[in-house]
Amino acid sequence: MVKHLRTYALFFQSLFILPLAQAQVNQWDWAPKASLTAEQQQQLGRYCQGSYLNSWQATNAEATTLSADLIVRDKDGVIHLKGAAKIQQPLSTLSADSIEGIPDQYYRASGNVTLRSEDQLIRSSNSYIANSGETPTEFKDAMFLSHQSGARGEAKTLSRDQDGVVFIEEGFFTTCEPNQESWKLYGSSIELDPKSGFGTAKHVQIRIADLPIFYFPWLRFPLDDRRQSGLLFPSFSYSGSDGLSFSAPFYWNIVENYDATITPQYIQNKGEGIDLEFRHLSPYGQTIYEQSTFSDDDEGEQTLIKLTSSQKFNDYFSAGFIAEGNPTQNKYPEANSTSIGEKDHYERSAYFGFNNGNFLNKITYLTYQTPDDTVDQPFEWLPRLDSSYRIATSYLDYKIDVQYTDFYDPAEDDFDGQRVAINQDTNINLSNGWGKLTPGVLTQYRDYSLKNYVTDTESDASIGHITSYIDSSLMFERNVTHNQNTWRQTLEPRLSYLHSPVENQDAIPDFDTSEPTMTYSQAFSHTRFNGNDRIGDTEQVTLGLESRLYDENNNEKWAFKAGQIFYLKDRYVDIEENTDQSNAVNDAKRSDLLTSASYNGNRYSLTGNLNYNLDDSDVNLAQLVASLEPLDDVKINLSYLYSINNTDSDDDAKQASIGTVFPLNQNWSMFTQYTYDFLRQDSTKEIAGVGYENCCIKVSLSYQDWLNDDEEFDRGVFLQFTLRGLSNAGNANSESSIADTYWNQGKVGY
Repeated sequence: MVKHLRTYALFFQSLFILPLAQAQVNQWDWAPKASLTAEQQQQLGRYCQGSYLNSWQATNAEATTLSADLIVRDKDGVIHLKGAAKIQQPLSTLSADSIEGIPDQYYRASGNVTLRSEDQLIRSSNSYIANSGETPTEFKDAMFLSHQSGARGEAKTLSRDQDGVVFIEEGFFTTCEPNQESWKLYGSSIELDPKSGFGTAKHVQIRIADLPIFYFPWLRFPLDDRRQSGLLFPSFSYSGSDGLSFSAPFYWNIVENYDATITPQYIQNKGEGIDLEFRHLSPYGQTIYEQSTFSDDDEGEQTLIKLTSSQKFNDYFSAGFIAEGNPTQNKYPEANSTSIGEKDHYERSAYFGFNNGNFLNKITYLTYQTPDDTVDQPFEWLPRLDSSYRIATSYLDYKIDVQYTDFYDPAEDDFDGQRVAINQDTNINLSNGWGKLTPGVLTQYRDYSLKNYVTDTESDASIGHITSYIDSSLMFERNVTHNQNTWRQTLEPRLSYLHSPVENQDAIPDFDTSEPTMTYSQAFSHTRFNGNDRIGDTEQVTLGLESRLYDENNNEKWAFKAGQIFYLKDRYVDIEENTDQSNAVNDAKRSDLLTSASYNGNRYSLTGNLNYNLDDSDVNLAQLVASLEPLDDVKINLSYLYSINNTDSDDDAKQASIGTVFPLNQNWSMFTQYTYDFLRQDSTKEIAGVGYENCCIKVSLSYQDWLNDDEEFDRGVFLQFTLRGLSNAGNANSESSIADTYWNQGKVGY
């Protein structure tokens, strides 16, 4: 709310520059949508029913023009204008039933007073406008409007003193249209000080549908881009397990380059806590400290902390660090508005980098805190040094990566040591408009100094390896006619040969190796494993076929990909140190058939992936994501995932989800989501909600039942609303859901 009150404040700062003439029939200069031009209608938001139109224009004349049915100057020099009185200046127009005053000193107007300028309108019963600055300018029973921002309101008294401070007594403010006053901000007294850059308000009410929703006894807010301390909007929710949850953040602008956000938390059935965020901005970057502490009624104190910094000193040098931790050993705050989440391992790291174009260097020191001593601690880097260099020309591409890591096992119950990894990739690019041929060589070198804590021995190991490859592709293209438009279709056959000889790696441990998920793109990779330990053996040929269809505007409409690896030799190297050339770890002669397809249309988009084992006639991966809009404003999201991990059944997945948003009428919508897990044989998420939206407010109310991170079902009722031009408030389920999609960051329209 504080941020958006700037609009309110800036409007009042310039409220008293004498403004506009020629009022329209409606007191708010309001024009309904039907009366607007086609161009004006296109500029409206989806739910907006009209616009404020201001036909007043500045004059070229520098002099002040007076007009009325009767104009009289008395012996004291006071000018009296009676009947259709008007004072027109180059930048403003004042009109009323009667006006009296001395030019360049003051004007006193009464009866149907209207003050207009390029972007502003004020109407009042009577007013006193001071040009000398010695006495306050004042409007009684005033109505005010900014045409550009749509900010308008009413005030019993509107005044400004000689120092430029604006006072509003018994007034309200809104950005809603005159025919849709969904929300208003009321204040018994509001003071705006443009010199200090902030305003204050007493007894502030925010009313929705004329019902008080929030009350602030005192509120301080900024008038410009200068940051100001003040309350931010609270959030709240209710669930069956927690009861009422509430938080009320406070922003503290300490000095120019320091600020803080302090957020008290309350959960009815759990306890209370406080979240802190301190930020520091230096000439080189930003440093942030975060802490979340919660006092649980049953478990006691729960705390998470995090300190991060990222600095860039110039175009070459940069540095930073992360220090996060859980000082309350395996206790995690129930309410947490910071970026720190529940983890098995909390990172403590620092880095320093030097980059000079294509020469990149970085040194990283990494350790962890592992709150649960039953969980294996990751290897730490004490430190890691990365350096890379690349030369790329029209024909030659050469890249070298060098990495040194001092791995440390904090438990000292297995092994650790130092590793040097050098990877050099050299290839020649031979290409023209219809094809490409890229032969290359990948050389890999590893050197280890190891410590085995089980046997209390030290050892050295090394390996050098050369992988050769040839990548090739052809490009065919043709034009096709679709609805009298010329579209373009491409066909790209791909052929890749990869030869990586088998090397015994039993003496080499696994520090950071993992096996990637097999996809169409991975099929053309030059390595079998991720990481710098294992060097996978293979001799294989990969065939691929890609086809794309582009419309007349060169937008991709369809894309098809299909590929398969044909293995010429069995594979003997595994992640585990058990290389046995008489016992293959994988003797399959071919991979799954790897396919992918996507479509982007006006009404729907589809993306599908399928891995099919031709030997066993089994599907190992099936994925479908669809977004449909069969009718205007009707949204349907569909997804299905079937994934079988042949090495770890815990990673298997088989679930489907459907989410819908559809309108009930012009302003009301309904949204639902249902997710079913076929392996659990149970639903894991059920959501049903309704939303209301117009030009100045968006509200959603939903009931949600979901499986949380602790594998327990939770349920609750969630309310969110946006007062456009003012703030966001409410609370949403932290789990991603169709409610987030409907909410759409408060923007107008779905």
